[in-house]
Amino acid sequence: MIFRISIFPSEMMPLHPWLRSFIPAALVLLAPHTRAGKPEFATLDMARAFQSYHLTVMARAKVQEARKALQKDPRSETIKLLDVELKDLKTQIQNPSFTEEQRREYYRRYVTKNHERTSLRSEHEQYLQEQRNLINRDMVRTTRTLLGDVRTIVQKIAEEEGFDHVFEVSGETSSQLSTLIYIRNATDLTDRVIKELNKKQSKEKVPTNSGG
Repeated sequence: MIFRISIFPSEMMPLHPWLRSFIPAALVLLAPHTRAGKPEFATLDMARAFQSYHLTVMARAKVQEARKALQKDPRSETIKLLDVELKDLKTQIQNPSFTEEQRREYYRRYVTKNHERTSLRSEHEQYLQEQRNLINRDMVRTTRTLLGDVRTIVQKIAEEEGFDHVFEVSGETSSQLSTLIYIRNATDLTDRVIKELNKKQSKEKVPTNSGG
């Protein structure tokens, strides 16, 4: 079974191993002990509930801002300027109108600038990778917390209304088919869960952009 949950809809991908183990655990918690008599079933589109949660929208906006900030790192512009300078120095080195001594001087400057560019590029790439790792780790922690919020609300509704089992329907098999093919007389709790999740939403405008 493949669960595809992400703060960014465009980045839907198989979850990290700990999240794959987290969701089945959540589903067990969503299923109170079956009562005597006929069991009551309900379903939940976990992905839709998660993406519709206002805190998910806010988390998405936070990640977008962090990614934009990385693009503004001044080292990237410095590297571009060094590329231009190196190209110009290379042209001067190959220019036959200059004396041998002048070309050697240009070559010396080229070597120095190229070393500067290589070092700066390596430093910049390392910084970007470290920051991306931090952003991704924060996304994983946030996803875990928000999925826990969804689980709590579903369990609350299920217990209050007497549902014995709640089945998650947004998961897919390796063949991209829903894991739940058919269930009789099941109540879809998705819209009610979304309403409950957003009940305490701040009156402040919540970002709605979903790009990555």
